Amino acid sequence: MITWDQPGYVVAFTTRVGGVSDGIYESLNLTARTGDDAARVEENRRRVCAEVELAYERLSFNRQVHATTVNPAGARGEPGDGLWSDEPGQPMLAFAADCLPIAIARTDGERRLALVHAGWRGLRGGIVAAGVAVVGGETAAVVGPAIGPCCYEVGDEVSSQFDADLTVDGHLDLWSAAERALLQAGVASVERVDLCTCCNPDLFFSHRRSGRERGVQGMIGAVA
Repeated sequence: MITWDQPGYVVAFTTRVGGVSDGIYESLNLTARTGDDAARVEENRRRVCAEVELAYERLSFNRQVHATTVNPAGARGEPGDGLWSDEPGQPMLAFAADCLPIAIARTDGERRLALVHAGWRGLRGGIVAAGVAVVGGETAAVVGPAIGPCCYEVGDEVSSQFDADLTVDGHLDLWSAAERALLQAGVASVERVDLCTCCNPDLFFSHRRSGRERGVQGMIGAVA
């Protein structure tokens, strides 16, 4: 796992290493929606929770739909692309296989955490601003592993949605787009992992590299 060192919070990004799934889902796949065995996915999620000492039985996650809805944690499978909580020990999980996993934490006053999943549609739609708004106060954020500008080739219909300098030779820089969106939404401090999911097949699943038949990694977080 790749952890974010933010006092008062538990946030970690998983890789594909350390699970029980096999074949194209090897090994720490966190979804059954692309064809993996549900029992193996459940065991993988249990392992992730155990690694960060959070209760699997309380794990909350969305049915991600590339929207801009940020749901309160506590349910499983509600449509949306963000979760937030101010309850200590309430684990939240977001899934990704090239899209951006982003954690936003309040750094003054009451602790509050939001996890959002953002592809280019979510970024343009305002999922980052929605996550920042629900957290409130002064905030810090981290952008986790996602497809990098090395691999994210897009057409004009996508690149035209973003500042012109974010696309070079037909490759869009989602990492910088996310950082820019966070800063524009008022986040005081932004960190980036800058690991490409597409060109690191030993570490990450990638939709761009493999298509729909593959697993997903995730971002797990909670207020400590």
